[in-house]
Amino acid sequence: MGQNAPTEMTVLFADVAGSVELYAALGDVQAHQRILHYLRSMSGCIERHQGRVVETIGDEIMCAFPDPNHALTAACDIQESLRRDTQSGLNVRVGLHSGPTRMANGHPFGDTVNVAARVVALAKAGQIMLTDHAYQRLSEAGKSRTRFFREVHIKGKRKPYTIYQALWDLDDYTLTVMCQAVKPVERRQPVHRLSLRYRDFETTLEAGSELLIGRGEQCGLRVNSETASRIHAILKCHGGRIIITDRSTNGTYIRTMAGKRATDNLDFFFHHDEWSTTCGGVLSLGQPVSSQNPDLVQFHCL
Repeated sequence: MGQNAPTEMTVLFADVAGSVELYAALGDVQAHQRILHYLRSMSGCIERHQGRVVETIGDEIMCAFPDPNHALTAACDIQESLRRDTQSGLNVRVGLHSGPTRMANGHPFGDTVNVAARVVALAKAGQIMLTDHAYQRLSEAGKSRTRFFREVHIKGKRKPYTIYQALWDLDDYTLTVMCQAVKPVERRQPVHRLSLRYRDFETTLEAGSELLIGRGEQCGLRVNSETASRIHAILKCHGGRIIITDRSTNGTYIRTMAGKRATDNLDFFFHHDEWSTTCGGVLSLGQPVSSQNPDLVQFHCL
């Protein structure tokens, strides 16, 4: 097995999301044909941007690029082509990492490949994630297509990796606000219903139910703010408490009402995390709570 010296390379993994559900819905033969069709489409995107398909395993494709800019462009092209292919019914997760990579009979292996495989696992359907190692090697135009995501601990690594998200879908661009996280306080007390008010809209969340908040049409409570993500947060009334789960780009700010309980008199931020409470207050999606903000969501636990 021939080997050579390490070569600077960007490794890309693309993983078809929702394939299990597709097989259940269409059956083995039809679902397999549809996935093969899109894997061929992805391979075409890779080759158009000077990349090389290394191997395909099931519903995942592994590729190698000499230039991270070409890798990022190919990743965006993959997502765009899937969106245009309205018959696919599929979504794709993409992960990129750059670094010195060894080759064995034309197949890259080693740490760079392992990290890239971990990065694709961080992405949700329709997302492109890349490490700081790839980001730093991008041109200024390439960097402008990304935004900071968060620090991530990767298994087997002592130091966290800085992860960026590519902005391939400009229609879903969300204004990014830099902020500092403050550790929330949690306390469990019985709650049976949640009352919510946004501008002139009011709704009630009953025990055992949940509600999407964001600027997307699929949300039960739509907040028309440029700092809100399409699906910004999920509210659940469960187990005698209200649970707020942030899924957004910019995070969620909360100010709780004045009082003597542990969860009263709080003013804090959380991001890609969840917080529970039994009190009331206001939510602000993607920007600090301010009396000048018309897009505050008032909540009250009953």
